[in-house]
Amino acid sequence: MRRATTMVTILAAAALLVVPRAATAADLDLPHGEWWKNERVVQRIGLTAEQQGAIGDLVYAHALRMIDLNAELRKAELALAELVRRSPLDPSEVRKAFGVFQTARRRLETERFEMLLAVRQQLTDAQWGELVEIRRQLERLREGWRPETRGPGSRPPGAGGPREPGGGLDR
Repeated sequence: MRRATTMVTILAAAALLVVPRAATAADLDLPHGEWWKNERVVQRIGLTAEQQGAIGDLVYAHALRMIDLNAELRKAELALAELVRRSPLDPSEVRKAFGVFQTARRRLETERFEMLLAVRQQLTDAQWGELVEIRRQLERLREGWRPETRGPGSRPPGAGGPREPGGGLDR
C-alpha cells in the first residue's frame, strides 16, 4: 500500500514538471515608463510612428480607467481597515468589506492586464521579443544593484566612477 502511494506521488510530481505553466500578467510586463517614446528603444525594436501613437493612446485611455479603479481599491481598503478596527468586531461586515476589496483589486488588475494585452497586439512578434529582452536586461541590472548592500554614494555597476561629496547631485 505504501509503495502504491509513493508511486502516485512520484507520478503526480512528474506530471507537474511536464505540464506547461499558465501564462501570467508578468509574461506581458513591459519596461517601466513611457518606453515607446524612448528613442533608443524605438530604434532597437523598430517601432513606427503609427505604433507609437497607438500605444500612447491605449496607455492613456487605460490609465484614466486605472486611476478611478485605484481610487475604488483605496476606498475599499480604508473601509475594510475601519471595520477591522471597530469594537465589537462584526465578522459578517468584515467579510462583506473584504469581498468588495477583492473585487476592486481584481478589477484594477484586469484593467492593467487588458492594457498590456492591447499594447502587445500593437507589436510584431519580433518587436515583442526584442522588448522582452530589453526588460530582462533592465531586470538584471536592477538585481545587480542593491543600495542597501553598498555604501553611501554608491552607484549601479557600470554607472561611472565614485560620486562627488553630497551624492553628486546637481544643485
